[in-house]
Amino acid sequence: MSAELTQYEIEYLLNLEKNYVGVQKFKYPTLGGRLNIQLTSADKNEDFILDITRSHISLSKNTFQNRARGVIILLRLDLNPAPHRNPDGKVVTGNHLHIYKEGFGDKYAYPLPEEFIDCKDINDFLEKFMNYCNIVNKPIIEEDLFI
Repeated sequence: MSAELTQYEIEYLLNLEKNYVGVQKFKYPTLGGRLNIQLTSADKNEDFILDITRSHISLSKNTFQNRARGVIILLRLDLNPAPHRNPDGKVVTGNHLHIYKEGFGDKYAYPLPEEFIDCKDINDFLEKFMNYCNIVNKPIIEEDLFI
């Protein structure tokens, strides 16, 4: 199986309903921490991973990813990141969303879609990101005291 996806495969994976099927509750990562949560499609034919990564230094710098097939980053939300330069030279500043693009993987970043505009805190961003990823049965992620 190739790690390179066609645009058709990308759309298929993005639109699949994803579910957390476990019962474990998770703690939001502490500074420098990372959390990886296994997800599966409704038909159980595809596996996904929800990654939550927190910066070592900045409380507000966080990354959320939705991976498919173990290593393919379908979506990545970068919060309070450094500016990002896309392969075409365009620079995206501020919070942004990476979306897998045929031939480029996750190298392209885009300004946040309107679904994220009214987010007030990290928990809002995480909830909206899971919705954007089509995660229907969501894992329970308990807040860290210093979010």
